[in-house]
Amino acid sequence: MVVAALTNAPAAFIEPMRPTTGAGRQLPVRAPSANHRPAPPRVLRRASASLDEALSLPPSNVVDAVSRTGTRVTAADVAATGGMAVEEAKKGMLKLAAVLGAEASLDVSSSGEIIYNFPPDVQGALTKASSAAATRQAWEKAKPVLFTGLRIGFGVGLFASIAIIYSALIVLSQSGNDRRDNRSSDRFEGGGGFGFGPTLWYGPSPFDLFFYRPYYSYGGYEYAEEEKPKMGFLEAVYSFVFGDGDPNNGREKEVLAAVAASARRYNGVLTAEQLAPLLTPPAYKSSEETINVDEGWVLEAVTRLNGRPEVTEAGEIVYVFDDLQTTAGQVRSSSRPPSLIEEKEIPFSLADEGQLLLAGLLGAANLIGAGYLGLKLASLPAGLIFPGFLGTVQTIFPGLLAYAIGFMAAPVVRWFRLGSRNREIQGRNESRRQWLGILKSGKVDGKLAQARNFATSMRQVGSGDSVYSTAKAAADQDTRESDSMADFDRKLGLS
Repeated sequence: MVVAALTNAPAAFIEPMRPTTGAGRQLPVRAPSANHRPAPPRVLRRASASLDEALSLPPSNVVDAVSRTGTRVTAADVAATGGMAVEEAKKGMLKLAAVLGAEASLDVSSSGEIIYNFPPDVQGALTKASSAAATRQAWEKAKPVLFTGLRIGFGVGLFASIAIIYSALIVLSQSGNDRRDNRSSDRFEGGGGFGFGPTLWYGPSPFDLFFYRPYYSYGGYEYAEEEKPKMGFLEAVYSFVFGDGDPNNGREKEVLAAVAASARRYNGVLTAEQLAPLLTPPAYKSSEETINVDEGWVLEAVTRLNGRPEVTEAGEIVYVFDDLQTTAGQVRSSSRPPSLIEEKEIPFSLADEGQLLLAGLLGAANLIGAGYLGLKLASLPAGLIFPGFLGTVQTIFPGLLAYAIGFMAAPVVRWFRLGSRNREIQGRNESRRQWLGILKSGKVDGKLAQARNFATSMRQVGSGDSVYSTAKAAADQDTRESDSMADFDRKLGLS
C-alpha cells in the first residue's frame, strides 16, 4: 500500500564499502593491530543524532496551526488556518506525524484524500516525543525575557556611558584645579556623580530597571491598545534609538489565511477584484476603455495555495482553488473573512512623549560630554598615559564616542526613513481601498457571476469515508477497505 510504504518502511540497509583505486579495484583492508584503540565515536554520534532530530522537527507554525485547527485535519485545513502554502502544510504535517509516531495516524479516503489524526495536546505530545522540540519550546518561552533584558541593558549602557564620561571630566578638572580649598574630593561623595548622591543627578532613578513590560515587540505579541503595559524608561531608551519593530511582521501569514478563508467562503473561486484588497495590487485603472489585464501580482498567493487561473466565456480570468475545498472538520460558512487588510504605518516609538524627550536629552548630554572629553584628552601632551580610571577611559574613549554619535544619529536617520516608508504604505492602502470600492460598486458583478460557473462545493471527509488507516494493522483492514485501497493504488499507477 502506498501509505504503508510511506509510513512503515524500514530503514535501508547499506553495506559498508571498501576503498577502491581509480580503476575501481578494491584495496586490501588492513586489520587493526592489537595496540590500536580507536576513539569511541559515542559523543559524535550523539551530537549527530541530536542535530538530525532538530532538523527533522516540524515547523512551529505548522504545530500551532494544527493545535488551533483540531485533532482530525487535512492539509487544506492547516494551510487555511495557519496562513501558509499548501505544500508547506503537507510537508510539516508529515514531519509532525513522523515525530509523534504512534500518537498520530493517517487515514486515506475513497477519493484519495489524506487525513491526519493528531492527539488533542499536539504541542505537549511533541515535547514528550522529542527532546529537540522541548528545547525549542523552552527557547520560545525564554526569548521574550532575553529580549527584554537586551532592551534594558541598552538603557543601562546609556547611564553607564554618562557616568564614565562625566566622572572622567570631573577627575580631569580636579587635576588642573591647583587643589583649591583642598576640597575637591568632596564632589565624589554619594556614588561618583551619577544620580546616587545629593549633589549630582543626571537622569531618572536607576530603580526604573524594575519597571518594564513583560513582552517584546518583535515577537508578534498582540495587545489591545488599552491592555499594553506601560513601557519602563530603560526600555524607552532602546525604543528611542531603534524603535519597536515593524507592526506588519506576520502580515504574509495573515494575508494567506484571509485568501484561503475567502476562497472557501466563495466555493473555491476568486477574482482579482476580491483578492486585491488583501494583497498588494497596483492602482486600479479607472478608464472605461482599459481593462486591468496585468494580474501578475496575484500569482504568488495563488501559487502558494495551489490555485490555478481559468478563463471565463467572456474572456476574463478567475482563480480556482480546488485543493482548499477539502476539510476533515466542521465547515463554518457563516464565518466571514476580512474583505480588506491594510498595512499599518510604522510608528517612531511606542514610548511616551515624556520618555522620548528625556531619552533624547540624555543622549544629547552624553554626546556633548563625549565631545568635550575628547577635546580635553586631545589637549594633553602626546604620549601621556594616565594610570587607573583615567587610563581605562583613554583606552575605551573611541568606543564611548562612537556610542554617543550613534545614539543620536540612529533616531534621526530612522525618522527620515520611516517618513518615506509610511508614505509608501499609505499609497498601497489607497490602492487596496480603490479595488474594494470597485468590488462594492457593482461594476464587476458580471465577472463574479461568470466566476460562479467554476465553483465547487466543500468536500467534507468524515471518519466513515476512510478506506485505510495507519492506526490499524494491514490484516485488520476489512475486505471492502482493502479493495478500495488497491483501487486507489491502481489509480496512482502503483500497482
